[in-house]
This record gives sequence, C-alpha cells and structure tokens, in this order.
Amino acid sequence: YTQQLMKSLILIKRFYSSALISILSCSSSCLFGSSFTWVESDFTLQMDDWGGGADSFLSTQDAINSGNSYLRKEINISGGGDREHRMVVRRPVNSNVIGSDPWLGNFIAKGIQSVELDFNNWSVDEPIYLRLALSNVTNPMISSGTWWVSTTYVTFSPESGWGSASFNILETEMQRVGDFNGGFGQDSFLETLSDIKGFRFIASSTGNSALGDELSGAIGMDNVRLISSIPEPSRFALTMGLLATVFLLRRRRR
Repeated sequence: YTQQLMKSLILIKRFYSSALISILSCSSSCLFGSSFTWVESDFTLQMDDWGGGADSFLSTQDAINSGNSYLRKEINISGGGDREHRMVVRRPVNSNVIGSDPWLGNFIAKGIQSVELDFNNWSVDEPIYLRLALSNVTNPMISSGTWWVSTTYVTFSPESGWGSASFNILETEMQRVGDFNGGFGQDSFLETLSDIKGFRFIASSTGNSALGDELSGAIGMDNVRLISSIPEPSRFALTMGLLATVFLLRRRRR
C-alpha cells in the first residue's frame, strides 16, 4: 500500500510539474515572445478614415479574395488639382479625430514596432516605391513638426498584382526629411514617435519627402495592420490568469 501511495504521489508531482512548465511557457510567450496587432483596417464595410490625394472608395474589383472589398484609389484619372496626382494614402487630419484615432498617438506607450499591408499597383507603366512616413504634425505643408520617411521601400512594378509590404518603425530604418518648404524639423525620433499625428503611405523613389511621387493609375490597399509588442487586453488578462494559476499550484504543493 505504501509503495502504491508513493507511486501515486510521484505521478501527481510529475503532472503538476508538466502543467507548470506548460503554463509558464505559454505565459512567457504571450508576454515576451510575440507581436500583436494593435489595430487593423480590412475595409470590409468602410474605409476606416483612410484618405488623402485622389478620392478613395471600397471596391471588390480584382480583390485578393473574390467578393472581399479593399480600398481603391484611381489617381489622375478623373483630373483635378495637383494633390490628385500624388500617390498618398493617409490618416485624417481633422483635429477633432486625431486624439481618438487608434492609428495615431504615442507609439512608444503603445509599443508599436512595425506596420504591414497588402498593396497592388494597377498603373500600366509606372512603378511604385512604397514607403512609410510618420510625423508629429498632420501635413508636410506645416513647418513646425518633423517628418520621418522609411529608408527601406517595397517596389510594386506596373500591373504588379497583390503583394505584401512591411516597415519596421525604427530610427535605423527611417530618415528625417524636409517639409514642403524644405525645412527640417528638429524633433528626435523618439520625440516624434511619442506624438504621432501624421501617418501615411507614399510612393517615393528617393525617400527625401513625405509628399509622394506623382502617379497615373489605380492602386489598392488591404489588411493594414499596426504591430505592437504589447498584448491586447484580452490576451493580457489570459496571461495574468495563467500566472495566477501557477501561483496557486505552487502554494498547494507546499
């Protein structure tokens, strides 16, 4: 009987040890080993406040998945002012919207690491060198802020078809650029990230401006994701629950 009891205790101990290891592994991965989507625009029902330059609209024409809508711009097709000639897709600049926009704000506090999206260039003869541009002001026409543009870019050749793009939001992969009047802001990269008001995707062959290159053709954008190192609230609560379970199991073993 004593030997059988000892064997049972050993099995129970092994079970708890395995459970503890699994829980700790999951908790560690949830907190430290993964990235999380902070916010996403998939354009299923609305344009989600993306705009800028030529008029934007939802379309299912030549979508990634048949019937699923995406954001489409037809640049310099319907005519208009100079702004309609530039390949720019940006967040809104209305001051009443900026404060509550999940795509803007303090990127440092949000743990923002990168941005990802799907993109298509339907221009018949013009490539797009897609870049990310960030600033603590809404528009390059404003001379009081600082603009940063990614030194890395993703090339979408004419009639490219759908492809993916990703930009790391790191100082080593972005450069300070001049505003519309050629002035350079003096804010550091961290100072700029702590108060993002300008967020835009641009076509830029040189990367020395946040204005965007002129383009003639249609472009598409879908599944835009802002990636953070901070777990979303529900995942964070789950992780805390797992850690609490570990604590209780350890107390029962003593």
